[in-house]
Amino acid sequence: MEFPEHPFWNFAIDVYRRPGVSDACLQLQEPYHLDVNLLLFCGWSGAFGLGRLSDAEIARCRSAVAGWHDSVVRGLRGVRRILKTGFDDLPDDLRAISEALRKQIQAREIDAEHLEQLILVGCLNRVRNEDLVPADRFGDAAANMVAYCRALDARFDDSDVTSLTIILNAMFPDQANRAARMALEAAARA
Repeated sequence: MEFPEHPFWNFAIDVYRRPGVSDACLQLQEPYHLDVNLLLFCGWSGAFGLGRLSDAEIARCRSAVAGWHDSVVRGLRGVRRILKTGFDDLPDDLRAISEALRKQIQAREIDAEHLEQLILVGCLNRVRNEDLVPADRFGDAAANMVAYCRALDARFDDSDVTSLTIILNAMFPDQANRAARMALEAAARA
């Protein structure tokens, strides 16, 4: 499948592949129904120099992808997970076919997430500020991620803040872990 090039996709793939990020994302995704693509988009917006997102912008982004994410992305994820656990009564000679089908569905799930990311990119009408220093981008990314989490009305505990810290550190590998945690905690209190 051919998708238009966009730096957000490359950023998201790079961040997600870093150590601990996929587990951190899964820890936040399940209990809070957090959309990982939207969380990464909030971080990318700050990291890319688009500044801090308003509550209205986050709401617009959530609304723009809600139907797609809930029906298509989660639907494909659900089917993939069912196939991964397998069926006890499936004959052995069909297990390889079932696994091949699971891999095809996983590929379509990734395509659906890619499309969701392109929808998110279309939600913002901002010009990149090339002059922002890394510390400002870091602070904006942390604030955007916290603002999205607040929009979920979730009550995050220390392990959730640790997961967010892992993700933020992956976005800004040159920043210290302590700085990431402090930025997230400060943004959460603001």
